[in-house]
Parts: sequence; structure tokens; C-alpha cells
Amino acid sequence: MSREEVVQKLLQENKEFRYHYEKHHELDAEIDKREKHHPMTHELEMEIERLKRERLYHRDMMEYMIQEYMKAHA
Repeated sequence: MSREEVVQKLLQENKEFRYHYEKHHELDAEIDKREKHHPMTHELEMEIERLKRERLYHRDMMEYMIQEYMKAHA
């Protein structure tokens, strides 16, 4: 099973994976929106960094779940 097939399967069957997937994409859009704001303030830079850390957390959780699924179904 390819990685993309695993992602699609998890999106269909796993609520926790779907939550992390959707949250990652929401944060991605929010970061893009805030990075276009000018002038950039220190507070805004700090908020963007916080959002990036949160986005990374969700990506890491998805990656863990993908790896676990692939191990279990190898």
C-alpha cells in the first residue's frame, strides 16, 4: 500500500488522524494569511512562530499514525 493510500485510508477511518490533518491545513492557511501582513510586528512574528510549532505537532502526529499503520499492515 502506498503512502498516499495509507493517508486516504486513515482520513476515511480514523477520526484522530482526520482531526490532525484538518488542523494542520487550517494552521497552514492561517500562517500564510499572517505572513502576508505588512508591516510585520514582533508580536505577529511570535504568533506565527507559535502557529508553526502547533502545525509541526499535528504533522508529527500524522506521521506517527502513518508509520504505525504501515507497520501494522506490512
